[in-house]
Amino acid sequence: MKKLFLSIALVVLGASMAYSAEIPVPKFKCGPWVVGVTETEMTIVWTSTERCMGWVEVAPDDGSSFYAVERPRYYEDFLGRHLVTKVHHVRLTGLKAGTTYRYRVYQQGVDDSGHSPVSSGKIIASSPYDLYKIKTLDTSKSETTFAVINDIHGRDSIMTALTKDFKSRKDLDFVVFNGDMASFMGSIEDVEKDFLLRASNSFAPHKPLVYVRGNHETRGPGFSEFMNLFPSKTGTPSYLFRHGPAAFLVLDCGEDKPDSDMEYGGTAAYDAYRESMAQWLAETIESEEYKSAPVKIVLMHIPFEKEAGWWGNNELKRLLLPLLNKADVDLMMSGHTHRYSFREKGTSGGNEFPILVNGNNDRVDVKVTTSRIELKVIDATGKQLHQHTIDVK
Repeated sequence: MKKLFLSIALVVLGASMAYSAEIPVPKFKCGPWVVGVTETEMTIVWTSTERCMGWVEVAPDDGSSFYAVERPRYYEDFLGRHLVTKVHHVRLTGLKAGTTYRYRVYQQGVDDSGHSPVSSGKIIASSPYDLYKIKTLDTSKSETTFAVINDIHGRDSIMTALTKDFKSRKDLDFVVFNGDMASFMGSIEDVEKDFLLRASNSFAPHKPLVYVRGNHETRGPGFSEFMNLFPSKTGTPSYLFRHGPAAFLVLDCGEDKPDSDMEYGGTAAYDAYRESMAQWLAETIESEEYKSAPVKIVLMHIPFEKEAGWWGNNELKRLLLPLLNKADVDLMMSGHTHRYSFREKGTSGGNEFPILVNGNNDRVDVKVTTSRIELKVIDATGKQLHQHTIDVK
């Protein structure tokens, strides 16, 4: 009887090993990039070539070897299980404000098609010697510096020129993608090709990314992957975060034409969506987190216009401008028009705050203190085109 059980066990073990050997080895495809950074948390995102289980190990940037001790391991868990997926977003918690952390991403092939998932046994990981580093935000800082680009529409040469020094810039606290980085959300692969590979191969693993959804990111069958690629604490593209002396309102704009337009094939429901966003904004600007900030900045892809414009713009103006006018906003930053403009108070149909509209070939470097906002518009060659200083009221 013992021999029979041993034979069965060996057959089962052999079958299990053979089964594991057939599991494809997942390679890193794109990433990582880091979103949702706060004083104590952040989300590491990357994609893999195969469905697999992913995790992140973290260590403070204290000069010690990454192998000095066993580092904390963070998984992406859902309802009691580590997820097996191609798009990984792992939330790190329990971090310290204004602190640089080193991190390493891991993944392992898993076949979960049966009752009992089978791991491949082979683990793939990023380098332990050239580690990724990222710094948490810090509301106690007296100033903050960030850069804004928008309307890249997949143009790799412009993306490269505008961001070539982002990784090495020690003064750069985070990077804002202010909408229309892609022209069409056809698939995750399209987004990777258009700008994510370039970003993740240079600065995105090391600088927090703030993504403001533009109207073009609403288009295509892959639009529903947006929150999978760029998750936020609200579960929507609209959210609030704090850093240094400033509170930042990140606002979604939806589409720019009526829901009934033939371009949307009957699938658009942006009118109701904007109504719900306005309700969220009304509640958010009354929060202590927002009201206690000395400086308040709005990030929204589509700017307000003086004259009646396209439907989406008119609806944004009707729903959001009255709320923002009473929210002590110091600056709004937009794109969309593909042309630079600086709109003083009252020049865009009743705006009680200035609006900087960045063109599609330039970036804006921003420095914020408790008393002023300094803006520099830089072209792809590094030449400064415009400069503005806003005194904070």
